[in-house]
Amino acid sequence: MSAIIKLKYIIVFLWSGLFYFSYAGMGMSRFVSLPELRSASVGFCIMDIETGEIVSSYDSQRLLLPASALKLLTSATALGIYGGEHRFYTDVQYSGHIGKDGVLYGDLYIQGCGDPTLGSEYGTRRVFDFRNRLLKELENAGIHRIEGCIIADDSRFDTEGVSPKWLWEDVGNYFAAGCYGINYRDNTYRLILRSGAKGSTPVIIGVEPEISGLSFSNHLVSSSNAIDSAYIYGAPFSLRRYIYGSIPEKQDRFVIKGDLPDPALFFANEMASFLKASRIKVAGTPVTMRILNENNKTKPLSDRSMLFRYSSDRLSDIIRIVNHNSNNLYAEALLRWIALSRYPEASVSKGIEVLKHFWKEKGVFGDDLVMYDGSGLSPVNRISAEMLCRVLDFMASDKNLQTIFYSSLPCPGVSGTVRSFLKNSSLSKRMRLKSGSMAHVQSYAGYYDSGNKRYAVAIIVNNFSGSRSYLRRVLEQMFEDELKSL
Repeated sequence: MSAIIKLKYIIVFLWSGLFYFSYAGMGMSRFVSLPELRSASVGFCIMDIETGEIVSSYDSQRLLLPASALKLLTSATALGIYGGEHRFYTDVQYSGHIGKDGVLYGDLYIQGCGDPTLGSEYGTRRVFDFRNRLLKELENAGIHRIEGCIIADDSRFDTEGVSPKWLWEDVGNYFAAGCYGINYRDNTYRLILRSGAKGSTPVIIGVEPEISGLSFSNHLVSSSNAIDSAYIYGAPFSLRRYIYGSIPEKQDRFVIKGDLPDPALFFANEMASFLKASRIKVAGTPVTMRILNENNKTKPLSDRSMLFRYSSDRLSDIIRIVNHNSNNLYAEALLRWIALSRYPEASVSKGIEVLKHFWKEKGVFGDDLVMYDGSGLSPVNRISAEMLCRVLDFMASDKNLQTIFYSSLPCPGVSGTVRSFLKNSSLSKRMRLKSGSMAHVQSYAGYYDSGNKRYAVAIIVNNFSGSRSYLRRVLEQMFEDELKSL
C-alpha cells in the first residue's frame, strides 16, 4: 500500500473519529442547540407503547410540516377502516346486448375504483395482467366486435386529481402524479433524451409508453453536472408539457419521468388498441366519463350489465408500498378510499373529513391536524410529533393491525427510503422508520424495540440550515443517545 493511500485511510479514520467524538452525547438538548438549528423548529417525542406514557419529548405538541411522514397517518387510517385483507374492484360492464353474431351492440364500460395497482410496476401482478384478462373475458363471452366504444368510467373520484396546495414545480412530474378514478401504469411515462456537449439542448428521442397528442416545449440544457436536474411542468388533462433544467452532457440515452396528463383516457386508448391488435374490433372512439359529463352525454348506470370484476392488490400490500417506497400516488388513492367508506364519490376534502372523524372518535387526537393531501407533498400540511406517536401507539396496540402496519415500515440501514440512515448502527435491527423530506424539512417516525418493550418515536425538523447529510448524521447520533438510554 502506497504512502498516499495510507495517508488517505488515516485521514478518513481521524475524520470519522472526530465526528463521533464531537457528537457523542448528542442528546436532544444538545441537538436543538446546534448552530444549524438556531432558526429551526423541532418536535420530538418518544412514547411507551405499553403505558401510553411520553418518556422523552421536546416541543412535541408543536404543529410542523412532516413531508412524507404524513403517509403514516393516511395508511394507518385506511388500515383501521378496511383491514389488511380488503380489496377494491374495477368493474367491466357493457350496455346493449351481445348478438349471436359475436357483436356487442353497445359500449364497453370499465368502471374504475382508483386502484393504483392497476398496471403498476409495484403491484403483485404483471403490468399487462388486466388487459390480458379483458381479452380472455371478451373471448369467453364470444365477443369479436364492439359496435360502440370503450368508456373509461373514472367517476368514483372527483376530477381534482392534483392538489391545489402542491407546488407548481412538482406538478407534471412523476412524483406528483394526479390521482383519479382510473389510475394506470403508475400514471407515469418516461421521456427518452439524448444530450450533446455542455450548453446544447438535449434531443427528445421518444416517450414510453406512447401518448397520443402529447407535445413538449423543450428548454433543457446539457450540463457538466452529473445530477438530473430536469423538471417537467404541465396541468392536469393538458397534453402540452414544458421541460426546464439540465441533464448530464453526452448521454446517448437519458430518462426522466413525468405524469400522465389523463390516465383514464390513456387507459381507454390502450385497451382499444390492444383489442384491435388481438382481432377484436372496436368501432367507436375511446372516451372517459369525465369527457362525457363535460359534454352532457352521460348514460345511466342501470343500462349496464356486468362482464367481470378485477380486484386490486390486498390493502396490506398497498400500504407496504406507501410506507416502504414512500409512493405518493398510492397514498393519494388511500385518502380517497377513506372517503369512499362514507361517501359514494371520493375527493380529498371528503377523505380528510372522514380521517379526522376516525381519529377523533378513537380519542387519539382532536381537530389540531392541518392536512391537505394523503402523501405529504403539500408544504402546508401540519402535524405534531406527539400526534404521530399517538397514531403509532394506537396501531401497535391493535392486535389485528399491529403486525401488518409494523411490517409496512422499512428497516433503517437496510431498505426503503431509510436504507442509508443508521446504516452502521446497532439500532438498525431494532427499529422500523418512515422518513419524510423536502426543502428544509426532515422527519422520521416509527418504532424502537428495547428488550421486551416497544416505543413509538417521532421527530420533525423544519427550517434547518446546513446540508441534509450533516443533519442526518447528527440525528443518527441523537437517536443513539436518546434511545439507548431507555
